[in-house]
Parts: sequence; structure tokens; C-alpha cells
Amino acid sequence: MEGLFHIALLGVISAVAAVASFSRLARARLIEDTPTSKIRSASQGYVELIGSGERPEQTTPLLSKLSASPCIWFRYRIERYERSGKNSRWRKIEGFSSEQPFLLNDGSGRCYIFPDKADISSHRKRSWYGSSRYPISGQKHSLFGRRYRYTEELLCEGDLLYALGLFETRHPPSDAQRNQSRMAEILKDWKQDYDKLVQRFDRDNNGEIDPAEWELARREALRMAEREARKSSPSQAVNTLRHSPNRQQPFIIATSEPESLSRRYRWQALAWLIVSVGCAAGVAWLLLQENLSTIGAV
Repeated sequence: MEGLFHIALLGVISAVAAVASFSRLARARLIEDTPTSKIRSASQGYVELIGSGERPEQTTPLLSKLSASPCIWFRYRIERYERSGKNSRWRKIEGFSSEQPFLLNDGSGRCYIFPDKADISSHRKRSWYGSSRYPISGQKHSLFGRRYRYTEELLCEGDLLYALGLFETRHPPSDAQRNQSRMAEILKDWKQDYDKLVQRFDRDNNGEIDPAEWELARREALRMAEREARKSSPSQAVNTLRHSPNRQQPFIIATSEPESLSRRYRWQALAWLIVSVGCAAGVAWLLLQENLSTIGAV
């Protein structure tokens, strides 16, 4: 029975490793085969962008949870060192990844990146230790009592960003649509004081607003809306990059050049393949031993 358990365990590990290997290889090929687009001329759909990270204007500066470092994205993990008899391990007790959107600027335009569900890798990653659940400035690692390990990853303004995801451009309403919407708001405000509205537009002095007088009020409200629109700055299209519902289109963000990133995925694919083949060889060897022992018993 114990032998069968080991065979099943190695078989599962081999299958999982094989899937991981093919997944990493598929990502490497996807990165290599997808051309880099410019934001200004990018087509709607799955695209690759390369630019620098920026914090959106008029937003509160983002500070990382553990080190309070200024950034545009962060992820952290807190682990506690636990010992039970002869066994010891680091157990994750807390983790979080920020979801606040940030900008990618490639010189031709800007694109909002929504990092939720993204596979993000950054060169700004570090781990350190402490004796309390949350790090204390200047605290030194203690070899006695409970120990904690903190891991933090950051994306900062000015970092080179590689992004592969679903690109969409949201165009603002047309001038006519915005004017009609603003006109409706103005008329709604005027209706709050109906007596004043009658005093202003009741041309035949019958104490009511008839259809012709109401049309006059609508025209005046539209003229006010158009005057306001001329004074305001024109709305611009907003570009976004986010997670794709298509499972064959992974959402990837990294502080690496595409060549380096695809090479990293290929090395990972090779490592997982070795694990898969090794476990498969172990299954074959255990099956052979089971057969030999069965023959010997007969």
C-alpha cells in the first residue's frame, strides 16, 4: 500500500510539473511572438506595451505596507517561523497585493494599468527578518523566540515596465451628448423652484408653462450647457490594460525586457520538465519494483 501511495504521489507531481512546464513555455512563445505596440496606435485587444511607470495625477501617493516606500504598486508577505518537535517551517500568516491602477507611458501616450489578476515580477524585491509581526524601523533579527520574515515587491515611478494584456480605449461622450446631459441637469435644477421657472418663462402670464414655453426653457438650458462646455477643457480618450477573460491570454507585468522575460520563462519550463521527467522515472522504477516483488512472491 505504501508503494502504491508513493507511485500515486509521484504521478501527481509529474503531471502538475508537466502542466507547469508547458504553461511557462507557452508564455515564453507568446512574449516572443507578440509584437510591441505603441499606445497611440495600438489596436483593441491583446497587446504588448513597453514604457515607464507613472503615478496618475491627482491621486494620493501610494506607500508600501511594510517599508512605507513610495511606489505605484506593492505586494507583501509575512511569514512566521514555527517549530513542532523536529519539524520547522516558515508559515505565511499575511499577504496583500495593491490593486490601485497606475500609468504606463511609452512616449506616444499613456495607458492605465489595472494590476488585479496580473502575474507581476519586479527587480525591486527584498526579504528581511524581525521579532514582531510587523517590521519596526531599526529592529534587528533575533535568533531567539518567534521570528518573522517579511517579503516585499515594488513597482516605482520611472521603472521600465513590460505589460502584456487586454487593451481597451474608452472614448468620452460626444459634445452633443455631453451638452444634452448637462441641459437635463440644468432643467432639473430649475424645476426645484417652479415658481421662479414660471416667472422666467411664462410669456402669456397664465401661471403655467405650456409646451412652447417649455421649449424656450430647453433652448436656454442648452445654450447655458454649451457655454459651460466651451469654457471647460475637452475630454480625452482613456486607454486601459487589464486581465483578459481568455485563459490563453495571460496578464503579465514585469520590470524586464521581453527577451530577458521570455528567457526566464524558458528556464522555468526546463526546470519543471526535469521535475516531471524525474518523477515519471520514479514512478516507472517503483512499478518495476512492485512487479519484481510480485514475481518473487509467486
